Amino acid sequence: MFFLKIFAFAVFCALFAAGCTSSGTGEGIVYAPPRADAATLAKRSGELAAALAPCEVRGLAFYPENLRKLHLDSPDEFLNLAGQFGFNRFYVCLTSPDSLEHPGLPVLLEAAERAGYPVEAVLPESNYVIGRRGNWLLKLFVPGGTTLEKMLEHIREFEAESKGFRFSGITVIAEPHLFTMSNIHRPKEQVYAWSESTYGPGLDNDMMMKLTLDKLEAFSTMLGGTPLTVAIPDFYQELAEDGKLTCGSVEDFEKFASKVMILNAGNKPTEAIEAVRNELRGARPDSLLVSVTLAEHTSVTTGALRRRNWTDFTRSLGHAISDWKQSPAFDGIVLGPFSQIETLYQEK
Repeated sequence: MFFLKIFAFAVFCALFAAGCTSSGTGEGIVYAPPRADAATLAKRSGELAAALAPCEVRGLAFYPENLRKLHLDSPDEFLNLAGQFGFNRFYVCLTSPDSLEHPGLPVLLEAAERAGYPVEAVLPESNYVIGRRGNWLLKLFVPGGTTLEKMLEHIREFEAESKGFRFSGITVIAEPHLFTMSNIHRPKEQVYAWSESTYGPGLDNDMMMKLTLDKLEAFSTMLGGTPLTVAIPDFYQELAEDGKLTCGSVEDFEKFASKVMILNAGNKPTEAIEAVRNELRGARPDSLLVSVTLAEHTSVTTGALRRRNWTDFTRSLGHAISDWKQSPAFDGIVLGPFSQIETLYQEK
């Protein structure tokens, strides 16, 4: 069961990262042409807005590398569509310092802030490590990364150079389970490695989770009042409750994070609803966000919410939100990636 959940989350991460590997201005991305008529588009945007309406936080996730040139050249087009969809907050995925250098991003973020949209920076933990394992030949092709602390410096420099823009929050995706023995991104100084055979108090997986908690708590003290959200996969809570880990529950992350975001890897609507049931039960009121990734295609069977068409998507989403809303802990949803939403929205 746990292996399947971890596999599903690995697929989720692959889908998450795939959005960050396209050409510089988004011109190399294949989008469905706008085939639906204006009346249909207006109806669809209203349907999504209605589905999201019960949520306090209605977040839209996107990657600078995946935005179309149209959106970068005309930020108002992007903001108008986001507003029609009912979003009230943006989450921009920064996979490296280079993401901040993406052409047009500063102008877009400045326009978003002027329009009243809070913007959070999303930092995947596995992208921000200082050392990487491997021999000298491998290191020629796989350069060392940076740290969360160093990335924070880049973020502050970006803010200082902008026209008054400030990130309203920082979201870090906690990913200790990705640092397996075979992962070349595992920090070379890391003596532990995640494995299916090392569950239990004091074993490698447990120690790695403790190190992650310590690292993120220390990072939270560096933010100078900027709220920290920690995003975690939807199986950490289960591992902690079953005694496979002594820490890693929502409650542990809530000790220093203002909010916890659950990365929901449910593929079917029923799976998506059940995936966060335990987390919603244990979290404090208004502290939990649910992140839902829209599947690229109906053939996708793990790691993202599958849909047949726009109506199926909004109906499933509305049903899930209605269920989650019954928990006092639920504070909203983060939906993405924007490129998938827009493509489905435009289909005839």
